[in-house]
Amino acid sequence: MPLFDFRCGCGRTFEALMSFAALRASNTPQCPGCGRPTRRLPTAGAGLTGTATVPAGPDAAPASWNGTRQGDREYVAHWRRTLDARARLEAKHPELGTTRSPVVAHEGHYEGAPLTLSELTRRSDPGRTDQAATGTRTAPTDPAGAPSDASRSGPPP
Repeated sequence: MPLFDFRCGCGRTFEALMSFAALRASNTPQCPGCGRPTRRLPTAGAGLTGTATVPAGPDAAPASWNGTRQGDREYVAHWRRTLDARARLEAKHPELGTTRSPVVAHEGHYEGAPLTLSELTRRSDPGRTDQAATGTRTAPTDPAGAPSDASRSGPPP
């Protein structure tokens, strides 16, 4: 049953649950304060309005002096605000993030899906991780935990 607002001649306003059939039959409730008949107030329309848009990412940002309208301050400031909003959104929702790995091939076979440096590293040496591809390797160790001979520098003992 819907909730309706009513007002009495004495000025009191209250809500009451009523069926549509009872409301159509003009069976309005009595005022709880004075007992006199009441009248129904118009209901306020409820609704959700607005739209949700995802801020443009770095791929859509201008990449040249001409793209920034010859360095127009307002246009550049607009893009800075847009990219900051996108960064905040990606920090909150990582699944919206884009790949930041450099592209090494983008023509021919790779036109539809460019080959990135991290993908090339994974293909060339499946045992390596992305961390290893960035040059942050640890020295190999033997099972006892000591550095192996291959990782020592200098002449052999």
